[in-house]
Amino acid sequence: MIKEKVKNTIVNNGLIEKNEHIVIGLSGGPDSVCLFHVLFQLRNELGIQLHAVHINHGLRPGAADEDQAYAEKLCAEYAIPCHAFTFDIKAIAKQEGISSEDAGRKVRYQSFFKVANEIHEETGAIVKIAVAQNMNDQAETVMMRILRGTGTEGLCGIEYSREEKGKGIVIRPLLDVSRNEIERYCEENGLKPQIDLTNLEPIYTRNKIRLELLPYLESNFNVNIFTALNRLSRIAKEDKDYFGQRVDELIRAHEVNRASGRVSISAEILKSQHPALRNRVIMKLFESIGLSKDISSVHMEQADRLLKEGKTSSSVDFSAGYAMKNSYDLVEFYKKEDRKCFEFQYEINMDGILEIPELNSAIRVKILRKLDWECENEKEERIEKGIKTCRLSYDKIQACGCRPVIRTRRQGDYIRPLGMKGRKKLQDFFVDGKYPGEERDRMPLLCLGSEVIWVIGSRISENYKVEDDTERIIVLEFSSEI
Repeated sequence: MIKEKVKNTIVNNGLIEKNEHIVIGLSGGPDSVCLFHVLFQLRNELGIQLHAVHINHGLRPGAADEDQAYAEKLCAEYAIPCHAFTFDIKAIAKQEGISSEDAGRKVRYQSFFKVANEIHEETGAIVKIAVAQNMNDQAETVMMRILRGTGTEGLCGIEYSREEKGKGIVIRPLLDVSRNEIERYCEENGLKPQIDLTNLEPIYTRNKIRLELLPYLESNFNVNIFTALNRLSRIAKEDKDYFGQRVDELIRAHEVNRASGRVSISAEILKSQHPALRNRVIMKLFESIGLSKDISSVHMEQADRLLKEGKTSSSVDFSAGYAMKNSYDLVEFYKKEDRKCFEFQYEINMDGILEIPELNSAIRVKILRKLDWECENEKEERIEKGIKTCRLSYDKIQACGCRPVIRTRRQGDYIRPLGMKGRKKLQDFFVDGKYPGEERDRMPLLCLGSEVIWVIGSRISENYKVEDDTERIIVLEFSSEI
């Protein structure tokens, strides 16, 4: 029965495809041994190859070595490669200032992904990590999050699969199987798994929930408490999936100015959304630039106040140096940086390519005779697909006797915008043009001394435009990605 249930979970959730390699986290306990045995029974039907990884945490002298010996013997019996790792978890926890639980989890997944990467490099196959979390683990997770005051998305609990960026995919084929079913399966198949006695001690929060709280609720309030909590997690996941679709649609329709780890969206559109959707949009936008955790209800309340007040340049700090800021009719999401990181100056190569590593960008420069310029009626500048192009009078630039540079702004900069008679302070130009404050320090400028002759992506200077008597043209093409 468990074999069919696991197969259905795999198929219904797209956990495994043919020809994939599966790395099983094999502790030697009932859950992982059951997973190991079931996947072995399904290996030919699924068309997969199996590997096992065992972690000796060094926490239980003697018993930990017995667990390792059991795992290695089991793998040898079924001719499955076994990769065993030994760590001093207490030392790692002390060194990194984390709990033994967190340290154990960290080294486990590091080891899983290490083996998976090695297999992928050797075979070229897709490799996934299979761990043995089950229905009871799901119920414990949901209950623990309820006690900690989770939001609705936290009620989703453990996912059937999760992709860790740059590392790999973790799958959980036993998530529809109860612990009682697992123990019965092991007994019926004579597997005799190892028992970690620390799991029977109420010394951690999860153990207390497992050994004390859930049994109490089961006896006194709901005999189907595990089923009820798993049903709650499925309902919450359906809601999460729906809201996720709505959030993606809204962002695709109204997101603007995504560049250099920053993203903006219409303030009016964001304010007009129901709080349930607005909060999710805010979290998704932060996630898209690198902030995926430690966003609290306090942060969201501050974000709401920021939107309601609507004061330009006012901002709210989130965790890890990220911030949300009103910028005229937009709301900007970004990570605060030291301005000095973006202070640069490079002399222009008069015929070639100049890279600007601070902006992950490059500028291509060509000098042409006017007769060779084929696009006589083209606008002074065009912006398409991240490319910003302009043409200027090379004769006038040469006549000024100052070599042009690409740099960030400085005090005293000014520009005579195309079509204007007088010059304007660059700061006033930015304010009048409603350029977001944070973008001004990052804006690349083409300058001759203190005179700005091209605000890249915006205006050129009236003083250096191409005219009827211009003989040579300098064409500059700025690409925002290299």
